Amino acid sequence: MTQHTKDDIQNEDIIEEMQEEVEAIENEDGSIDEEKLDDALHPSDSDQVAKLKDALARTSADLENFKKRTERDRADMTFFLKSDILKKVLPRLDDVIRMLKNTPEDMQSWALYEGLQALEKSLKKDLADMGVEAFVSTWQEVDPEKHDVMTQAPGEEGIIIDEFETGYMLGDRVLRHAKVVVGNG
Repeated sequence: MTQHTKDDIQNEDIIEEMQEEVEAIENEDGSIDEEKLDDALHPSDSDQVAKLKDALARTSADLENFKKRTERDRADMTFFLKSDILKKVLPRLDDVIRMLKNTPEDMQSWALYEGLQALEKSLKKDLADMGVEAFVSTWQEVDPEKHDVMTQAPGEEGIIIDEFETGYMLGDRVLRHAKVVVGNG
């Protein structure tokens, strides 16, 4: 008994494949069909064109996805960079608004009060120029995307009856959630 080595088995497989390929291009009388031989040696251009079209379509789709992802990442980065700075400015605006709100009437004619009003107006304008806008919360239905409910009080259920802290949007995203009091029915 002879032992077949791995190389012998592989060689037999290759010879068998070659015989099948030769049979595929032979005519019934055993002669070589030139057209079949040419097709075997040079696969049809339509197959290659189809493969190239498929590759082009995939590459185009990949490019479009890359462009969309890059634009989304750029917008996210811009939002987070702006929001990091703006979140530090908003409490100062809140402080100015509280000072104006709690100034006694007899002091509202003072130049200091007028200076605070000018500062408030200037801060709001600067924030608006950067795309920051306050949103109205009172007498609205609670939206978990925009509101942080701090407590409940007597009032219509699910409706905001008071606001501790104003909420702000930066473009179409929430920059700071409004801290609110909600009616409990």
